[in-house]
Amino acid sequence: MKLNRVHIILLLIFLSSFIFQLFFALQVPFYSSDNAYFNLRHSKYISENFVPLIFDPLSYGGNYILDTHIYHYFLGIFDIIFPEVIYKILPCLLSSLIVFIVFLLSKEITPDDNSSLFAASLSAFIPTFLTLTLNQISVVSAYIPLFFLAIYLFLKIRSRQSIFLYISIFLILLDPLNLLLLFTFIIFGLLMLSQSLEIKSQEYEALGLVISFLLLVNLILYKSVYLTEGLSAIWEDVPLEIYGNIFQNFNLLETITLIGIIPLILGIIGIILYKKKNTIITLLSSIILADFTLLLLRLIPFKEGLIFLSVVLCILSGITFFNFRKYIFITKLFSYEKFFIILLVLISIASLIIPSIYASSSVINENIQQSEIDALQWFKFNTPRDSVVAANVYEGNLIISISDRTNIIDNQFINAEDRISDVNLLFKTESLIKAKKVLDKYNVDYIYFSQKSKELYNIETLTYTIDETCFKEVYKNEFATIYKVVC
Repeated sequence: MKLNRVHIILLLIFLSSFIFQLFFALQVPFYSSDNAYFNLRHSKYISENFVPLIFDPLSYGGNYILDTHIYHYFLGIFDIIFPEVIYKILPCLLSSLIVFIVFLLSKEITPDDNSSLFAASLSAFIPTFLTLTLNQISVVSAYIPLFFLAIYLFLKIRSRQSIFLYISIFLILLDPLNLLLLFTFIIFGLLMLSQSLEIKSQEYEALGLVISFLLLVNLILYKSVYLTEGLSAIWEDVPLEIYGNIFQNFNLLETITLIGIIPLILGIIGIILYKKKNTIITLLSSIILADFTLLLLRLIPFKEGLIFLSVVLCILSGITFFNFRKYIFITKLFSYEKFFIILLVLISIASLIIPSIYASSSVINENIQQSEIDALQWFKFNTPRDSVVAANVYEGNLIISISDRTNIIDNQFINAEDRISDVNLLFKTESLIKAKKVLDKYNVDYIYFSQKSKELYNIETLTYTIDETCFKEVYKNEFATIYKVVC
């Protein structure tokens, strides 16, 4: 196929997004989140053993991992071909693909290529998307483009039914975010009926199959959890102590910053201006309603919910851009059309690139630092292989992956309520007796006291470690102090 002007510009938008992310990701040799090391460990295990790590002997001192491992298989296959470097490149590549899908979805609403290119350019730099995916080997990098690809394929159900079903099945198996897909299709069906819009037979069949398969997969994979935990399993069994850190309350200023002021304004104007009642607008409205419903019920993490909203707003911004061009065409400003269009594009892109640069710099420079890696690697080369390390919940996967030592808590929140309470007590208490009770309960050999723990628990020292008959300081740098339990 011969490339035309539109294809070349779209490719340049994609490359700008990809290179932007890669530039920041390659600045450090490590990754920028605790969860990145969870995905790295399991992907590496698959690339080396060709089977998933179902039971992790280092997590909780022995813990079953409740995961389909689809994403880990995907990464593991590429790791066999391109070891190490693929974990930096592939997530950037996957997340950048969103520009193509936004372009296609925007084209379904407006017939104007320029409006769709504008929408695609906005989607190339979504601050909240970068915050959660940059240098983090996150499943969100793959899930977001696939989700909106499934939405596009659903619109083309007559000619793309098989591909839609395959993508939907892969999406359902990929991540617990599939709950958004379920809510979206249920709300879509209700909205279509309420607006007396025709639902084609192929759409009925596709909706029925996807919803049935989604419910079936969740019941099969998480049956044991539902039986033991009941409805709390729907909230991923997250302990109450850290629930608020993941499922945040709505904050208007933070929301605007993470979405971007221009996509927010143009997206809202776009949905107001569009008067037609059709499948594409109903589907996009369903995503927004489903997203808000899950955020309200705290069934989806706040920032992940904002990503879906941001992408939909980028698509709807194409409507505003299209109408803006039409308005200029019928006014005396027609001769200055190019000037106003270029000005709008530059302001819009700048309003996203500036917070994106700030968000990307924060991810690289603040999330994980070299001194943190140095402290964690000290365990690997200076402690017995069977050592147990106590750290906060957001450092559990780092202890396993970098230190190659057993933790007492991480983010695999299955039956973790008591552990979270115990770890909180360990870091907050001033009583040696209470701390020793927790240490003995989990057979802890070392305490990893980091800057992150200081910030998380609002403390400066572990008071009880002054007892030199029980604790020995064995390592210290600007980020962390490591204590050996000797009593």
